Amino acid sequence: MTLTLRGVRVRIGFFFAFTVCFLLTCSNSTVIRFAVLFSLLHECGHLTADCLFGQKPREIRLGLFGMTICRADDLRLSYRQEICSALAGPAVNFLFACLFVAWYVHSSAETALQCAAVNLYIFLFNAMPVFSLDGGRAFDAYLSVHLQDPDRRLRVETIVSLLCIIVVMGFGFYVLLRSGYNFTLLLVAVYLTVTLFLKCGT
Repeated sequence: MTLTLRGVRVRIGFFFAFTVCFLLTCSNSTVIRFAVLFSLLHECGHLTADCLFGQKPREIRLGLFGMTICRADDLRLSYRQEICSALAGPAVNFLFACLFVAWYVHSSAETALQCAAVNLYIFLFNAMPVFSLDGGRAFDAYLSVHLQDPDRRLRVETIVSLLCIIVVMGFGFYVLLRSGYNFTLLLVAVYLTVTLFLKCGT
């Protein structure tokens, strides 16, 4: 399904609609539902930042892996604006984490603690300076200002990305050994590794 809102195309994919309906009706895990909600709010942070900089996106896609913001071909942000746009998503999750922690301290509500944890995880993951993540986007913009040599910049970004992936993979093995079944972080590490090598190969 395709909608047009204020000149921006919004495409809602079948798998997105199916996944949302499935999670709302069949899943008993409130954590998963919170993760979907706060991941969408995370993307809204990027969208808001771009709009504040006067750069309206060409298209917004809601698909299997969440919301994707497609910028117009002629959209050009300054390096400082690019950093702000990249970190706007994690900043939303960090803000929500702080608010829910304050709520938990005030009320001791278990739901508040779950929401705080979900937002903190999303923040920490996306803020990592890895190529395919928001932190990597911001790091690339930062290095573009301070390192004019593109080959040297690529080497620095690759080394930093690898170090972060090694940390995620190590923690993933730890979680797997402790739980005996949870290999989610290992899959995340494999995904980040694949995207890193694809980036280096281009």
